[in-house]
Amino acid sequence: MIKHLSALDQEALMRELNQVSRRALGSLHYATMLAVGWHSRRGLLVITNAGHPPPLWYRAALKRWTWLNIDRSSEKPAGVPLGLLDDIQYLRRVIKPESDDLVVLYSDGASEALDTAGTELGRDGLMALAERAAVQSAETCGQGLAESLASFRGGGAALDDQTVIVLRAL
Repeated sequence: MIKHLSALDQEALMRELNQVSRRALGSLHYATMLAVGWHSRRGLLVITNAGHPPPLWYRAALKRWTWLNIDRSSEKPAGVPLGLLDDIQYLRRVIKPESDDLVVLYSDGASEALDTAGTELGRDGLMALAERAAVQSAETCGQGLAESLASFRGGGAALDDQTVIVLRAL
């Protein structure tokens, strides 16, 4: 991983991690992952996805949330979890966040949270929580999302990790 640390092109990192995962875990196990990099001089956020749920992006100037999906226009399978298939292409998305934009990274345990009736929150439900969250800072947004997830679960314990990371462009 160290040799790829300063590279904006995260695709080589993901391909190597995929191969290492296949050798170490066999084809029965896999892992999802987002590689996220920041190019401070140019103000660019680079995201490469290996089967992980897509980040949320709050566009402050538009006062609107969207998904940070990665274009999958390739004929070859792309963005598959690490360790699942041998010859995979990993695509990246490069964005230039504006001042006060937020990017929310989350584990699948957040979008797959269950309420007391056993109903899954899902991506649409997570988007709805984000749209109601305070966006003044990364901290208030993250805290609000964590509290909303706990409320959705009805106070019950999470069945999977529910990690939420909020990045804010300054």
